[in-house]
Amino acid sequence: MKRLFIISLFITAFGMVRGQQLEQWTQFALNEYTINPAVAGVDNYFHANAMFRNQWAGVTDAPRTYYLSVHGPVWGDRMGIGGSVINDVAGPLSRAGLQLSYAYHLKLTADYRLSFTLASSILQWSANGAEMNLENAQDIAINNGNMTAWIPDFGFGARFTTEKFHAGFYIPQITNSKIQFFSDYGETLSEMNRHYYLNLGYKHEFSDDFALEGNFFSRYVSSIFMQELMVRGIIKDAVWIGASARMPIMENPISAMGMMVGYQFQNNMQIGYSYDLDFGNTSLGKVSSGSHEIMVGIRFTKKNSDPIIPADQL
Repeated sequence: MKRLFIISLFITAFGMVRGQQLEQWTQFALNEYTINPAVAGVDNYFHANAMFRNQWAGVTDAPRTYYLSVHGPVWGDRMGIGGSVINDVAGPLSRAGLQLSYAYHLKLTADYRLSFTLASSILQWSANGAEMNLENAQDIAINNGNMTAWIPDFGFGARFTTEKFHAGFYIPQITNSKIQFFSDYGETLSEMNRHYYLNLGYKHEFSDDFALEGNFFSRYVSSIFMQELMVRGIIKDAVWIGASARMPIMENPISAMGMMVGYQFQNNMQIGYSYDLDFGNTSLGKVSSGSHEIMVGIRFTKKNSDPIIPADQL
């Protein structure tokens, strides 16, 4: 029953005009590039981040998402480039892709910056009919085995930055391309729905040892409107503990809550973990034990080249 449940749930999002298709990350603020490539090149060093999410643990064939991104500045501080690869798997269904992005940064004042981004990607949507439990076991189309569709995609966004605050928007899957598995059948309802992202962030340092950071992320696609709020306390720029809430509009006040912990080693490597628990009287909440997410990031910066103990104290 769990297998049938997750396959039917994912096919609904995969095949219908309405449905959120893109992956979600609880730790989106730790790698903002996942939700807005305009961040590429904002810092004066390159970032590399690897992320893994095990959605709805305990449910057979539940989604598993693998993600790797690299981004940073080029030609001074006016431009940035980035790239990412992703593999999103749910039982017999998968989405894999490569994205490349370009960002231009316009300095409004010494403290204010406005960034714009263009992104292009190629996506492979796949379905393995041999692994599906079908109501009609003699369905010739599905029983043909692996079905694959290659689809180009584009995105556009902008980001405004100050010393403590940032705000950005990004529109992925802007072309609303159809997901066409069969060349001789053009009436498919499946398409890559255009998404609208808005994210806000603010960080306040109470002292040299403690800072509080808040991030807000809003996603809209068709009739789905989801809000996420994340707050984390940062101790000595090294250890953080935080909590998050996911809130759909016009439904339950809170659909999921999460906690997160992380550690940053010197100034160049960080690792984070988050755990989400679904709420509400739903079948999904009854069979799932929650969602797990791991993030590992590296900053290619020279700031960590100084020895931990100054030479004159050795």
